[in-house]
Amino acid sequence: MKPILFMVSLLGCVSLVCCGGGDGKSSSPSTPTPLPTPTVQTWTISGTVSDAVTGSPIGGATLSFSGQSPLTTTGDGTWTLNGTGTAATRQAVTITAPGYIDRDTSVRWETGGRRDVPLTLLPNRAPFSLPYYREFVRNGLEAPASLEPLRRWTTSPDFYINTFNPRTSKPLEDAELALVIRAIREAVPQLTGSTLSAGTIETGNGPREPRVGVINVRFEYDPKSSYCGYAYIAANPGDIMINYDRCANVCGSLKVTPETIAHEVGHAMGFWHTSGDGIMSESRTRRCANVDFSPQERLHARLSYARPPGNTDADKDPSSFSNFAAPTTAPAIFCRR
Repeated sequence: MKPILFMVSLLGCVSLVCCGGGDGKSSSPSTPTPLPTPTVQTWTISGTVSDAVTGSPIGGATLSFSGQSPLTTTGDGTWTLNGTGTAATRQAVTITAPGYIDRDTSVRWETGGRRDVPLTLLPNRAPFSLPYYREFVRNGLEAPASLEPLRRWTTSPDFYINTFNPRTSKPLEDAELALVIRAIREAVPQLTGSTLSAGTIETGNGPREPRVGVINVRFEYDPKSSYCGYAYIAANPGDIMINYDRCANVCGSLKVTPETIAHEVGHAMGFWHTSGDGIMSESRTRRCANVDFSPQERLHARLSYARPPGNTDADKDPSSFSNFAAPTTAPAIFCRR
C-alpha cells in the first residue's frame, strides 16, 4: 500500500503548485506599462516648375495638391509642400500658370520627403502649337473626334531588318541596306529629343519572330496597292512594312528611299500624320535622300518624350505612370504617299 500513498502525495503536491503555492496569499495582477505616445511624422516635398520648351522657371504658378492648400511658386519657380503622417503613394496635383496649358500629374511620396522634383508646363504659344501637337501625338488630323493617348517607347529599341527583296527574291543590295540603316540611326534620336537611340541593328535574309524591345522591318512588293508601307504606333515588339518600289518613282533608280524609312520609324516611335511640312506630313511627296525631321517635328517629339505613356489631352498624366503602349493596343497606320 505504500507505493499507492506515495503517488497520491505526489499528485497533491503537483496540484498545490499549480494553484500558486501553499502560503495562502493571492498574487496581485501587474499594472501594464503605458505605450509611448507616437511621434507625429512630418515630411517635405519640394521642387521647381519650368517651361517645357525653354527650361526657364515659371514664377506665380499654382500647384493644387489633393487635400492640401494651393501653393504658389516663387520667382525662381520653386515650391514646397509640407505635411504630417503618411500620405498617399502619389500626390495628385494640378499645375496652372498664365500663358501655359494646365497639367494634371502626380508626385511620388516618400517617407523622408523629396527635393528637387522637376515639373514642366507646355507653353500655349509659339513655337509650341497645341493643334499641331494633337495631330502629331494624338492622331488629331485623321481622327480629331477621338484623340489618342500618348504612345512612346521607354527604352532604346533594337531593330531587325529582313533583307529579303520580294521583287527579286534576293537580299537587298548593299547600297539599299545602307540607306535603311542610316535612316533608322538618324531618325530615332531626332524623334526622342536624343533621350533614346537605335540600339543593335541586326539583319537577315528571312523573317524573325517578334521580340520585346525589337522593331522588325520587312519588305513587300505590291505595285498595284495604294500604300507605301505601314507601321504600328509605338508597339513593342514593333513592326514596319515597306512596299518595295511603290513610292520611289521620283527617285530614279532608287527603290527604297531613306525618307520613307524615316517616316515609318516615326510611326513606330509613336507619331501620327500631320498637315505640317515635314517627314510625317500626310500629303508631302517624299524627298529621295532626306532623313532630317523639321524643327517643328523635333520640338514636339521632344516634348512628348518628356511625358509618360498614357498622357491624354491636353496634358493629363496617368496616375500609374505605367507603360500604356502594349502590342494589343497599338494601332496600325497605313501610308499612301
